[in-house]
Amino acid sequence: MVLDGLTAPGDLGTGCIHDVPWYVEKLGTLLLAGMTDDSTSLDSALSTAIESVAALHVSTCDVGNPGTPSATVLALRVGAESVEWLVLADSTIIFDCSDGLHVYTDDRVSRVNRSQHEAAVRSKVGTEAHERDVSKLVEAQRKIRNTADGYWVAGADPQAAREALTGQIPLNNFRQALLLTDGAARLHEFGLADWERILEIVATGGTDGLIAEVRDAERQDPEGQRWPRYKTSDDATALRISIPAHDLVDG
Repeated sequence: MVLDGLTAPGDLGTGCIHDVPWYVEKLGTLLLAGMTDDSTSLDSALSTAIESVAALHVSTCDVGNPGTPSATVLALRVGAESVEWLVLADSTIIFDCSDGLHVYTDDRVSRVNRSQHEAAVRSKVGTEAHERDVSKLVEAQRKIRNTADGYWVAGADPQAAREALTGQIPLNNFRQALLLTDGAARLHEFGLADWERILEIVATGGTDGLIAEVRDAERQDPEGQRWPRYKTSDDATALRISIPAHDLVDG
């Protein structure tokens, strides 16, 4: 699994005494424990993990605050006959299968608050105007976060897990999978590489090579004018998963 904590401008409160790394660590630990039970679906495991983390700090924090620590979630579990997957919030899973690529991205956050989004990416990264516009965007996003008319992230509401994208890939069709946070998928966002090319980069240079190319592109446009975005560099995590052919034969 891959979790990407959601940070916010410092001028917006969270209602929580804990930071995002605390939340990500607790959620990841509990989600992994739930995923070990093959009889539990991935969304059920995530729902239980979200609820359990909320219970850990409900007595000290306002977990109902829309800015409470939260995260995106990518999860993958290999079973006897299939590979189960889950995507929640703006991250991506690329499946390289015998019948081609299957790509799953939760892009609901990009469909809302369009006017605030356009203002935030129009201004130059690093300027006071940009910071102000990003704060306005995040403030607008919080109003519809984890609502039917907005988008969903792992926070304190277990319903978010039920809104995740989920599915299965037959094991005999599976070759490899690449899990990407939005920061690691920037070559695609910038139009510099399609998904096939991203897999090629990882095949030759590993996930480190992919992130190195992302950082190189970001350095070419530090103010976000060529490739409009909220910040020069974003957290980037890429995880490649494959199963040796003999394991597939032996089951």
